[in-house]
Amino acid sequence: MHMETTETIMETAAEIGDVITGEAEHVSSVFSGLWEYLKGILPSLGSAVLVFALGMVVSRVFLKFLGKTLARSKLDKTAAGFLHSLIRVILYILVTVIVLSVLNVPMTSIITVIGTVGLTVGLALQDSLSNVAGGFLILFSKPLKVGDFVEYAGITGTVEVIGILQTKLRKADGTVVYIPNNQISNAVIQNYTEDPGRRLDINFGIGYDSDSELAKKLISEILEKHPAVNHTKSNTVRIGELADSAVMIHVRVWTVHAEYWNLYYDLHEQVKQAFDENQIAIPYPQRDIHLVNK
Repeated sequence: MHMETTETIMETAAEIGDVITGEAEHVSSVFSGLWEYLKGILPSLGSAVLVFALGMVVSRVFLKFLGKTLARSKLDKTAAGFLHSLIRVILYILVTVIVLSVLNVPMTSIITVIGTVGLTVGLALQDSLSNVAGGFLILFSKPLKVGDFVEYAGITGTVEVIGILQTKLRKADGTVVYIPNNQISNAVIQNYTEDPGRRLDINFGIGYDSDSELAKKLISEILEKHPAVNHTKSNTVRIGELADSAVMIHVRVWTVHAEYWNLYYDLHEQVKQAFDENQIAIPYPQRDIHLVNK
């Protein structure tokens, strides 16, 4: 009985040894084949890495040269920025195709892969493609351009970049907002700087007991002396509303966009000072409370 058990153990050990030996030979053959394959493509792989590095360097040099050339040209800044972004993407795709060619990937396979990937990406990134289309619409219809001060959906800011996918606005407080191009191309955009002139609308309230003609005269004199006021256009100082607690004087005055906020603050400060010096009351909400004793 003991002899039979020993023989069984030895047979099992031999079988395990044979399995281990077979697996070791299989792994060895796999690594040998992989090594032979790597030795076969190693020259191409080294060339591909070299071509990729060289292609990226050439692309960056070309893009830098292109940026300087576009900056010196008479091309609109918006179109120049969009063109620069588009050419960058095309160059990177071209470098990738050349690297695949160096790796001896058949051109028909490359075209097939690009077509398949393009179709897949196109279906998966429909919003991104609509942003690209929106970028072209912005470029050609020009509802805004780099440097314009615009308002979109309650957001106001200066256009800094119009890229392939999104537009960058910098708000007055320094924060940055990125808006997808397809939203801008389909939205109502209020452009404050397309026309260099801009009208400032301010309402001043005076008391019913104050001299409204004197108030209008004081405001008109301030406008006449202010250097930011455009006197070639029709400016208005008129009583525009008889409100509950004040006579509202509407001031409509033209200036240039760059002086808009300076004029806005100057008028408030100077009109307040002039009203104080001439005893013209600026009313504030008041409420009379009557107490009834029961």
